[in-house]
Amino acid sequence: MDEPDDLPPDDLPEAPIKPDAGDVGDGPLTTADFHAVAQKQILNAVFAVLADTKMDWALIAPFLETAREICLGDFEETGQVRLHVLRAEGEAWVEADEAFLGISVSDRDDGAEWLSETYWLSDIATADADPAQVRAIARGLERSLAKINAWLADKP
Repeated sequence: MDEPDDLPPDDLPEAPIKPDAGDVGDGPLTTADFHAVAQKQILNAVFAVLADTKMDWALIAPFLETAREICLGDFEETGQVRLHVLRAEGEAWVEADEAFLGISVSDRDDGAEWLSETYWLSDIATADADPAQVRAIARGLERSLAKINAWLADKP
């Protein structure tokens, strides 16, 4: 077969390169091997293009909005925000040094927990490092404690 006139001989495509032996089994390539190699090459090409280009916001925004909706549903249906006073120590539960906030969220479909965070109340209160703000928070916590104690006073 003659070479096309518009392609110099040096620019003709080379023969297909056989994948590394680690990619396919020994012996001639099978259709399954071809699909595996083609899929890897396509993924590598996509990753290379994505790494070299900035995707337009219009392409990303729908993914972000969908993720927000999924997370919001998980927060609404399975999310828990609780104050705790016990912490795990080995197999036992022991009293914590102070009260702490626990936040957890699970997937609505399979129940797998995908968010689990804890924060000491003192760390939350002192996060701004502004003494005036921390004093105001301490006064607010004292008012909360007074309400809690009043509630407890009515209970047997």
